[in-house]
Amino acid sequence: MRIFQAGSLAVALSVFTGATSASVFHNHTYDYIVVGGGPSGIISAEKFAQAGKKVLLLERGVGPTVATGNNETLLWNHSLTPIDLPGLSANIGSLDVWNQYMCTDTAGNAACVLGGGVTVNYMVFVHPPARDFDDKWPKGWKWKDVESAADRLYKRNPGTTLPSADGKRYDQGLYGVLSKFLGGLGWKSVDMIAEPNEKHQVYSHPSWNVQNQMRAGPVRTYLPDAAKLDNFHLALRTKVIRLVRSDSKVIGVEIQTASGRSEIITVAPHGRVVLAAGALSTPRLLWNSGIGANAQIETAKKSGVAVPPKAQWINLPVGVGLKDHPIFSIIFNTNASFGLVDYEGVLNGTDSRDISLYRNHSGVLTQGKHRMIFFTSEEIDGHTQYYQGSCAPTDEGVVTITTYMTHGLTSSGVLGLDASGKTVIEKSPYLQTAADRKAARTFIHKMVKEITAPSTGFELETYTNVSAILKSQTPGTHYTSTAKMGTDDGRKNGTSVVDTNTKVYGVDNLFIVDASIHPDLPTGNIQTAVMVVAEAAAAKILSN
Repeated sequence: MRIFQAGSLAVALSVFTGATSASVFHNHTYDYIVVGGGPSGIISAEKFAQAGKKVLLLERGVGPTVATGNNETLLWNHSLTPIDLPGLSANIGSLDVWNQYMCTDTAGNAACVLGGGVTVNYMVFVHPPARDFDDKWPKGWKWKDVESAADRLYKRNPGTTLPSADGKRYDQGLYGVLSKFLGGLGWKSVDMIAEPNEKHQVYSHPSWNVQNQMRAGPVRTYLPDAAKLDNFHLALRTKVIRLVRSDSKVIGVEIQTASGRSEIITVAPHGRVVLAAGALSTPRLLWNSGIGANAQIETAKKSGVAVPPKAQWINLPVGVGLKDHPIFSIIFNTNASFGLVDYEGVLNGTDSRDISLYRNHSGVLTQGKHRMIFFTSEEIDGHTQYYQGSCAPTDEGVVTITTYMTHGLTSSGVLGLDASGKTVIEKSPYLQTAADRKAARTFIHKMVKEITAPSTGFELETYTNVSAILKSQTPGTHYTSTAKMGTDDGRKNGTSVVDTNTKVYGVDNLFIVDASIHPDLPTGNIQTAVMVVAEAAAAKILSN
């Protein structure tokens, strides 16, 4: 494999054997150019390379691990970056690398780093229930159709509820308090990995995206296999500006290197381009390439992008239908004796007890932020709305439940483009319908009533009533549906941008594999569903 740091010569990295110095892209063409090195991009690129195709994976950010060129390591372990350590995920927003890894040109939080959002999230790994696909996904994408793709993913990247090598769970005070509370309400304990379809009044030890006591994800579970192949190439610090089109065919991509230099990379005569830039950035690439509503393409043109001639524009509903999980924070004091990990001590090496355990592949640092995940649903006016609660300690005896409204939401928004080329939210996707507003209030009211019952001894903090909790709403940053998949061709007044083979309507060789094509939100954190879909999409692309 060859790995390029764009704007310089190729750099040989430890996990990527066989890398050699070379001019970056001179005289190279590729069977598959994959745009975006997040989970969907890495998985699909690995699949294409394993099929014998000459593949180039383009990522605008840097590598987050030592194996991918990062040297911002822990003081007490120079083989790990702070991102690698599961126990630091709770403190991830305060890490020095956080701002380096976040995109600055998207409407909401998105990661511009190899591994994408999986590199910077809280690692909650929710195996999607069958209903997530059976409800709104088109024929060919029901659970029976994608289950084999899920099995392939789980074989390599399964997630775990018990990451410590000694078989113990650590810091279980919060779990003990909340399991007693929820059990008293008639909820039951489940294993969220073994029982993914159980999503009503259930709680579980968290399933984390952790493997071998480190943050997992495709950077560790797929990329090394691709790296062994001579026909796989990875370019970091390489931002794609637009697709170069000739009528209905993409013939290359225009990239910008870290030095600001522009270059065109060509796709082979029968090659394909696959977009995996995420639900907030893939639309920009489409608009910059003359695909989408005329107004957005005009904006792209005014921003300085060389869009195709107007006669080649393809009118599709790009950016329409933006979805996300709204989040509400329920914070309460349990008056129990549990606290927080000493994050500063972990970073500077003074938390000797936890560090010693971790050096033996065990202890609280092998675990993520949360101590419990719960799921439930409410039947409201004949409609089922699902909810997730991610429960973490945030102070001595204090619990913060990050409450998601998940599968069943009826609201959507609109993503757009501004004059500087940044994606912006033109219409909010949150609580736009009366049904969603009723579902939010019903659930929060019920939770507050149960939490504050005299028998619990719990006391609300920060947001001390239903109205205040509802006003605490923040984005889930689990964006989907901005280039939706479906059988109703958007050029013909339909709602879909890609067909069921993930090919963009009106373009012969352009495909999308990221969350932008998902027609609906999953029941819980989105990273697992993104990976399942990428596995399935790559197989469909290769077979067509």
